[in-house]
Amino acid sequence: MEYQALYRAFRPQKFEDVVGQKHVTKTLKNAIIRNKESHAYLFSGPRGTGKTSIAKIFAKALNCNFGTDGEPCNECDICMSITEGSANDVIEIDAASNNGVDEIRNLREKVKYAPSETRYKVYIIDEVHMLTTGAFNALLKTLEEPPGHAIFILATTEPHKIPATIISRAQRFDFKSIEMREITERLKYVAESETLEYEEEAIEYIARASEGGMRDALSIMDQVIAYSNDVITLDDAIMITGGIKSEELNTWLKMIDQRDSRQAFIRYHQFIEEGKDPTRLVHELVYYIRDIILMKHEGDIDEDTAFVHTEDKMLYEMIDVLNDAMVMMRFSVNTSVHLEVVIVKLIQVLNRNDQANVPQAVDLSHIEQRLAEIDKKLADQPKDTPRTQTAEPPRKTSNQMAKGFSLRQIEKVLDHANKDDLVKLKDDWPKVYQHVEEKGYHALRSLIKDSEPVAASDTHVLLKFQSDLHSDLINKDEKKRKELEEVIPSIIGKDVKVVGVPDSSWLQVRHDYIQEKKSNRKKEGPEASITKEKKPSDVAKEIFGDDIVETR
Repeated sequence: MEYQALYRAFRPQKFEDVVGQKHVTKTLKNAIIRNKESHAYLFSGPRGTGKTSIAKIFAKALNCNFGTDGEPCNECDICMSITEGSANDVIEIDAASNNGVDEIRNLREKVKYAPSETRYKVYIIDEVHMLTTGAFNALLKTLEEPPGHAIFILATTEPHKIPATIISRAQRFDFKSIEMREITERLKYVAESETLEYEEEAIEYIARASEGGMRDALSIMDQVIAYSNDVITLDDAIMITGGIKSEELNTWLKMIDQRDSRQAFIRYHQFIEEGKDPTRLVHELVYYIRDIILMKHEGDIDEDTAFVHTEDKMLYEMIDVLNDAMVMMRFSVNTSVHLEVVIVKLIQVLNRNDQANVPQAVDLSHIEQRLAEIDKKLADQPKDTPRTQTAEPPRKTSNQMAKGFSLRQIEKVLDHANKDDLVKLKDDWPKVYQHVEEKGYHALRSLIKDSEPVAASDTHVLLKFQSDLHSDLINKDEKKRKELEEVIPSIIGKDVKVVGVPDSSWLQVRHDYIQEKKSNRKKEGPEASITKEKKPSDVAKEIFGDDIVETR
């Protein structure tokens, strides 16, 4: 006897042989047991999930005279003829090649004749979505008022292309992709039935590569058997599918994780020279990154694994990039180019997230500088103002010094602060953070992580810190302050002194400084004619910028 492909040799002949689709097989068996068969059925779902196989089993179960519990016997003449495809009363039609209105009209003419050997005439129309509009219209009347001896089974992978008038006249069963565990068990059964040696990893790899299709899994297994001389190994399965070993994949992804685009490109082209399929590689990347996410959440991940320290949100974004690439590769002639672009995009995702973290580390630096200037002004104020007016500022100064900043130093910054210097510093602050990281100032990096420039002049920078402790440290720790003051000129081109202010005090300090400016102008009278026409809000905007000051 000539050799039969595995997917044909192990095609299920009973409902209980079907892998997955229990919701379909149980319903059909119960319908047969209770004699509640419908005149039309619609089987829809992915390829290789058992639509045509179940249609044939259903045809046998309907017509078998010796069946039990809704199952065919597979031994009588009717069952055997349907299995062999020679039964006159079970008609299979391929709608892909017989999709015209004439073929359906011919079917309508013949359907009215009673079956010659069986109880029911069963019409199995495969890929029914390929029928033309005229053919669907011709089929519609037959489905609406079919003869009692006819049953139609329509199978399709694209149910959205079928008119709603057809769908509404049939019982619809949606077939699902078969679970990997079920495919693995079936492949092991087939291998043992054929007395084949196999590796567990190879069977699992084939099951995953089939993407939920039992027929695809058996076809891949058939290829591996032919290639490997009746021994199913993981290496051979990877070779046949054009995939890649997990160890090699991890090494490749580590190059991307290290932002080494040159080595990543070289390794990728080596894969292509070895005959790897770019589309398969993208699938492997998606599965591998998914596995990394799962292992990280389970706490079962090796430090040598790629992206072990990468945030989950970055991994999700990388999967989105790969999914977009898979869609584009379906319609592309040169799929290899798409994967080259994917390498660049993955590195860009990592770089973009690195830069996004930099501003958060630098957001609180400007506040300290402004607080130092305000501290100075409030400390100087008692010399020129009456006791009743100066009694409060000294108390504020002592309170604020206890919080880790000097109003006098903050006032030095604010007296000469301008918007241009502040905007430039804000724009270049991520570079300052990056430069600190490159110099290896790890303690300083942690210190300015939550800092932000809030005022700047030619000589001073006021940094706002979310933490009062960090503000206190930058003001009192001369070593850390000097390190930061050494880094800033290389980025913004100016030698500046750094002053810190905590976020919890910054708004009050800024408000007091503006009010003090306003009251000083009133006291100066005619001598302040040059600046008299300026409103306090205008002065504040000049110092802090329009985006910070709100006029009420």
